[in-house]
Amino acid sequence: MSADALPISLALPPFFADHHVGGRPVLSAVEAMEWLVAHTQPNFPKKSAWTLTHIRFDKFLFLDAAEPPATFARIDTLDDGSQACSLTSRFTSPGASITRTLTHATLTIDHRLPSGDPLPMDAAACLTGLTTRVDVDRVYREMVPFGTAYRNIRHLLLSPDGALAWVGSPNPPDPRSDLHLGSPYVLDAAFHAACVWCQRYGNTVGFPVAMARRRIVHPTRLDEPYTARIIPVQTDEAPFVFDIFIHDDDGRLREAVHRVQMRDVSGGRRMPPAGFYPPPADDPLAPFDGQVAGRVLVAREAITGFAGHALSAGEKRRLRPMVPTRAQGYLSARLALKRLSRQLSGPDDRRPATEIETVAEDGRSPQCPLADGSRPWCSVSHDRRFTVAVVAEHPVGVDVEPLSEKALGAPDLFMDATEQALIDASALGRSAAALRVWSVKEAAAKAARCDLADAWQRVRVREITTVASRLIMDGQALTAYHGMLADHLFTLLCMADRR
Repeated sequence: MSADALPISLALPPFFADHHVGGRPVLSAVEAMEWLVAHTQPNFPKKSAWTLTHIRFDKFLFLDAAEPPATFARIDTLDDGSQACSLTSRFTSPGASITRTLTHATLTIDHRLPSGDPLPMDAAACLTGLTTRVDVDRVYREMVPFGTAYRNIRHLLLSPDGALAWVGSPNPPDPRSDLHLGSPYVLDAAFHAACVWCQRYGNTVGFPVAMARRRIVHPTRLDEPYTARIIPVQTDEAPFVFDIFIHDDDGRLREAVHRVQMRDVSGGRRMPPAGFYPPPADDPLAPFDGQVAGRVLVAREAITGFAGHALSAGEKRRLRPMVPTRAQGYLSARLALKRLSRQLSGPDDRRPATEIETVAEDGRSPQCPLADGSRPWCSVSHDRRFTVAVVAEHPVGVDVEPLSEKALGAPDLFMDATEQALIDASALGRSAAALRVWSVKEAAAKAARCDLADAWQRVRVREITTVASRLIMDGQALTAYHGMLADHLFTLLCMADRR
């Protein structure tokens, strides 16, 4: 059953002109969705939750014409009761009498309640990998050059794992009070974050052209902040594809957008700012990969305020009495282990984060339980910036240390005379060499599950280089591997011959 095309008034608020492409204002994707839903609803009950599918944005609707085009919403009711909607315009070419119809946006409104699995809380609450903090002023000056009303990213972090964007709505606020899909600016800002990710990791200025599904669980508000988590799904070739999840400050899912397609809409005229897309670089922690089954790096700044919702009941009990500095390290370690567990369990692992228990029964040792019930050897370490977790087939220890001279403060405490002579003669310099000795013994203590003071006595370092150190522990010759990342030393020791 089909309905006639309904005319849409183009009485546009002035701030709509802040959304522009090539200097010309265009109707944003989020406003196109809002308009179509708004013009569908007079014949249907008002809703508080929505599922939109088959969403496409095929042509820009420019808003700067002297005579606005005749614009329509066409609504077709399908056999299952859903509505297929399209936003179209009609215009007559200058000097011709032929009227053409352009389709700008299409979507289907599914009146069933939103469904589907939410993003696991450990994935929603943090990014993994080395993060890049992007200056928001630079975003809107060079990468997504929109006007004030559409500059709504407050804080942005990127990594190969995706993006975390703290987003909101403009201030002063949009005066509208009858929005059906919530604040349009929140999802719009999440699109901007995905666009910046495309520029950083794909050397492409991508904007949304299609989405498989948008689920609105609780419409966002114009007066509240939110966190947008952008997940890369397919980035080997254009269009790049992402999933987007928006949570409020309490960690509640407000909306999820699946299979967002992003591509260059400028015909190659727009490129990322010079220097923002880095050439591929060697991974300084790559030497670890030959020793471990998996590893995860988490930067402390890439953890959301609602990350505590990812903890199990037992993990929360252990967290409560901790002072803030210790609590932050504990929380980051739990998240890293949960992400590592999920990474090794495979892409179909949808366990709730609260069911991945990362503290062993002794209440002290870390564990990384996989979906198949196995508990491989694991280790985790953190400092004030980074947390690293590893899993291996044998006892393993990992350590991270910021570059400092702390190891020179009391060398007699953890080194014998031979080791002190070794650092005095090292081409690395005494500070760097001593830090490696300290870090090796930290990693050894974790691998052997012994106190650090015991490791100081049981381990003797006999050779120190930039990338590896040779040691003897309880008469066994072992090799510890080193990596340098952002002025931090990472050390890995896998005791392959021990059980």
